Amino acid sequence: MAIIQIKRAAERRLLALTPTLATAWEGVSFEPTASIYQRVQFTIQAPEDPVLGVGFHRERVTLQVFIVGSANKGTSEVITRAELVRNHFAKGLVLEEDNVKIHVLKTPQIAGNTVVSERVICPVLIQLVAEVYSY
Repeated sequence: MAIIQIKRAAERRLLALTPTLATAWEGVSFEPTASIYQRVQFTIQAPEDPVLGVGFHRERVTLQVFIVGSANKGTSEVITRAELVRNHFAKGLVLEEDNVKIHVLKTPQIAGNTVVSERVICPVLIQLVAEVYSY
């Protein structure tokens, strides 16, 4: 269940960011707005088993927040928001959900800009690591 707890904690943290933006959540119907909004996606990597035996592993999940702005307005609006998201998930942040601690061990990456369908998209990649004990 650790992956669900990671997602819940990350979603709650993103919702606490101000100013708020319309958000397209994974698997939820969303009608894009004409103004800036954000789209959320999680990717799950292979778990790490740093010790022999059972009872402990690390879950590794990437929270991807795609900042989507209008085209032909430059990139400062989406980059400004991307930096705000990155700072909100700063290296050293620890989130907790149902006794699962989720760590941000690296500064989140702002992965440049691209234009798709008259929109500027700027991804923010946030690496999350949870230590899972199942004794």
